[in-house]
Amino acid sequence: MAALVTGRVSAAVVVMVGVGALGVLLLVAAWRQRHQKIAADHTGLWVRNGRAMQVIPWESVAGIGVYYTAQAVSLEVVPRGPADDRDPVLRALIRDDEPLAPQLPRVRYRIPLPQVGWRTLAEAVRRHSEPHPSLLWCGQINYNPVMAALARRRSDRT
Repeated sequence: MAALVTGRVSAAVVVMVGVGALGVLLLVAAWRQRHQKIAADHTGLWVRNGRAMQVIPWESVAGIGVYYTAQAVSLEVVPRGPADDRDPVLRALIRDDEPLAPQLPRVRYRIPLPQVGWRTLAEAVRRHSEPHPSLLWCGQINYNPVMAALARRRSDRT
């Protein structure tokens, strides 16, 4: 703190400010998801955003998987048809990204999962989706941005 008074900025001050900013970002992310609820049953996947609830029936799902990076974990739900961009709950979850599997489309719902307890929820989703043989369970996908960029570069060459 003496560095702030004297006007000299040291590495410790820079680190403290950086850690504080990171803490604020994590707090904002947690605050935005505080009302989000996810549940799975024989009907489908239930998603609540705090204001409304929507179900994604298992019959409407082509594939599902758990997508994780160093920063976040999410449940990736690939619809059979077009994603519902008019539904207030599902509209915010639509993402266009690399397909989970070659036979699946790019567009899907990305549902953020909590850092703690996500394995239990993923297991419940897998267990409830198993009776639907037309649904592809993709398992856990570890996303590495460096490897994804290399794969895109290779596919662009061919």
